[in-house]
Amino acid sequence: MTAVDPTCDRAVEQLDAQARRQRRLEAFHPWCRRYVAELTCCSHELEDLAESYPALLFALVSGYGTAAAREHAFELVATGASLRQAADALGLPWWLRRLPPGAFTEPLPTFPLEPNFCLNIANLIPRDERVVSIWLARVSHALETAGDGYALWLARQRDLVGPPEDLFAFMAAWAWFSSRPGLLGHRLLRRPWTPEMSFKRAREELTAWRQRLRLIESLGPGIETPWLADATAGGFDFVALRTVEDFIAESEALENCLDQYADQLHAGLTAVFSIRKGARRIACVEIGLHDEEVSMPNIVQLRGVRNRRAPPEIWQATYSWLGGQRLAPLSPMRHALRPLQRIEARRQLWSPYLTTLDGTRHAGAFRRLALHPTRAPALDARRARLHPLPLRGNGEPTRTPAGVGERI
Repeated sequence: MTAVDPTCDRAVEQLDAQARRQRRLEAFHPWCRRYVAELTCCSHELEDLAESYPALLFALVSGYGTAAAREHAFELVATGASLRQAADALGLPWWLRRLPPGAFTEPLPTFPLEPNFCLNIANLIPRDERVVSIWLARVSHALETAGDGYALWLARQRDLVGPPEDLFAFMAAWAWFSSRPGLLGHRLLRRPWTPEMSFKRAREELTAWRQRLRLIESLGPGIETPWLADATAGGFDFVALRTVEDFIAESEALENCLDQYADQLHAGLTAVFSIRKGARRIACVEIGLHDEEVSMPNIVQLRGVRNRRAPPEIWQATYSWLGGQRLAPLSPMRHALRPLQRIEARRQLWSPYLTTLDGTRHAGAFRRLALHPTRAPALDARRARLHPLPLRGNGEPTRTPAGVGERI
């Protein structure tokens, strides 16, 4: 009988252990592999966390909790204590144990330990491991930027891979402003976020809200000197829309997209007047520059409720109002805010939310995104038109904003 060489057996065991260790390390994201290797090089108990509780191992190498808590959890694992004891010492939720090593691509936030939250979030973990890392990143961002209620709502959504990063950044801000009635960002909401809202509806409301926010940097505190004077003609009152609130109120009354008119107003090439009969809003008229006499006013469009054609008497009254003005050359830049005024308008709008983000890893990125946005190409105001609001099947307006330059 051939004798078994113990030296050979040990060599095989060492090779197997090295291969197993390498597989465990490669299961983690590249940025943290070196730290995992350093922490587990001298302890089989810690190395085994790569399979038994990857989140705990990742938390220990990524600075989760306090240094004292990490040290205590480290000692518990190294001395053979239960994983539950070690997780509790670090304040790490037990539901994270269900996540694979590849799910951890960035430092974890401090998740709530409240039983109801833990139970709900555990039931929302995707079954497809390919999307777990994105799901965890989205939920972590939601928790830190808008709270646990919003995080649970986002965790239920399926389409978390396709939308761009800035959509989730602004959606969290929209949800945050939704519960703060005293702030300007809340007053500009068309409809606030609620946990019952679908993701599709949330995206629609977010788009409308962001367009309303852009009115802030187009109008600032309001137009002090409109191109034309308010007056009465043919029994109708003509009133300039001066502030963001004016445009929103007119949009809601006439059921059109005036609250999405930031692109047209941004260049200062257009002015809008409300046409009223007593307290009732009848129509609105957009005044632009004449195609040939560019310093003179011109009726760009005149529309009634839901963008319907205005009757002849309103057209007649509008021409009468326009003819009674003391006309002076119009400056295209008369209404446009200066760059510093736009920056200040954005700063005042976002200041409360940025204060909330201070101290989080998301503060710098959102500050750059909100205060220094990439501007779209300038819009030719003479080619833009008001858009009516499309109706649902029950006849209620959906208020979905149309794209710039498109007709519905």
